[in-house]
Amino acid sequence: MTLFSEKKKAWPHLLGCIALILAMAVQSNAAGDKLVIVTIPDYQAETLKTKYAPLVELLSRKLHKQVDFVIAQNYEEVSKRIYMQVADLGILGPNSYVEAKEKYPELIYLATCKDPEAYYHSLIITRKSSRLKSLAALKETSFGYTETKSTSGYLYPRQMIKKAGFDPDTFFSKTYFLNRHDKIYDAIAKGSIDAGGVSSLSWNEAVKRNGDVFQILGTSDPIPWNPVVAGPHLSPKIIAEIREILRNAEHDKTFTNSSSTLRGFLVRDDSFYDIVRQERRLK
Repeated sequence: MTLFSEKKKAWPHLLGCIALILAMAVQSNAAGDKLVIVTIPDYQAETLKTKYAPLVELLSRKLHKQVDFVIAQNYEEVSKRIYMQVADLGILGPNSYVEAKEKYPELIYLATCKDPEAYYHSLIITRKSSRLKSLAALKETSFGYTETKSTSGYLYPRQMIKKAGFDPDTFFSKTYFLNRHDKIYDAIAKGSIDAGGVSSLSWNEAVKRNGDVFQILGTSDPIPWNPVVAGPHLSPKIIAEIREILRNAEHDKTFTNSSSTLRGFLVRDDSFYDIVRQERRLK
């Protein structure tokens, strides 16, 4: 018998083991011994771990549970992990939340992150030293987006270009997808690209890294910030508990004394993101 045949025979056993491991993970979460939070990879890993560490600590302390924090490989993976019950809570971007809610209507909105407000802006930026002083001047230049699921790094910059009277699909000479907001800022600072769409929440850190080298050519309307969502496999009791913990987080001294940029949560409902749905319909 060839080695290839042996490998073929081994595959069903291997797949069975994988399925068993996944089933055990689901049963573990369902049993309530821990919570798993998964977030979109919109910034570098260390930044995300620092930002959400106070949330992990808060939930662990208040619920008396182990809380694991996971960074997804891409935006779509967050809702998939919750759907497969290998994650319990998710932190999505506004655009990816709306899209996930369309695909998985059972996702439960809990609250909106505050940094320090529950709103932020998409910015179209370039270098101060650039000859580019308006959106119109970006014609035939190179432009950077984060990725297509991003709100402030893709959806809103495209809408700003459209509202200025231009077609974002043909307006630029080249477009690049750099996945993260910090990469867009850094590429503009270095002159690797002419302009790009970024989150206003990254502005201060980008200036610290690169100096006061950026100028803003366009600012979006306010965008509701990242929602925290729960999977429908969680009990109504624990969902209600988590929502109240988030609602009162800004009154918790341990949470507020953390060095994180995360300052609390605004508890609204799914309709809070209707403004993002309106922008998506303009695509």
